[in-house]
Amino acid sequence: MCRKLREDGDDVPVIYLTARDTPADTVTGLTLGGDDYVTKPFSVEALVARIRALLRRARRDPAGAGAAVRDHSGQLRYADLVLDDRQWSVERAGVPVELSPTEFRLLAFLVHNAGQVVTRSQLLENVWGWDYAGQSQIVETYVSYLRRKLDPLGPPLIRTRRGVGYVLQSPDGA
Repeated sequence: MCRKLREDGDDVPVIYLTARDTPADTVTGLTLGGDDYVTKPFSVEALVARIRALLRRARRDPAGAGAAVRDHSGQLRYADLVLDDRQWSVERAGVPVELSPTEFRLLAFLVHNAGQVVTRSQLLENVWGWDYAGQSQIVETYVSYLRRKLDPLGPPLIRTRRGVGYVLQSPDGA
């Protein structure tokens, strides 16, 4: 059923609740389009938490609007940006963009959260692995590096939300 839903383009959240607990069963269920896989016996509280997490994600981006799309080759696409997180490569408007490992991780985090404002602390934690609340300007510096490399190839994609953080937003504002 999940395979049919995905083939029809339906992105309804799917959690498998099953007694089948081999790693192969889990991999198959997730490969067919499931979002989560819970085996029996299970904690009702944990199941409810998983459902709430899936619903939060679905509510944030109801029809995939503003989200990056993973194509058949596994590349993430957003506007004219193509990010291949398996090959650690980036293209903008068909032009390869050379990024440092940190620049790549920063851009990948923004692409994975496209259309959503991400805070400086979220970036520090997810890109640098820091739980740092100081006055380091590292985030601003690396956003500036990305802008210098991406903006000459097309309209600006990284927008600043003053006092809040950054958002990767397509030129048409979608």
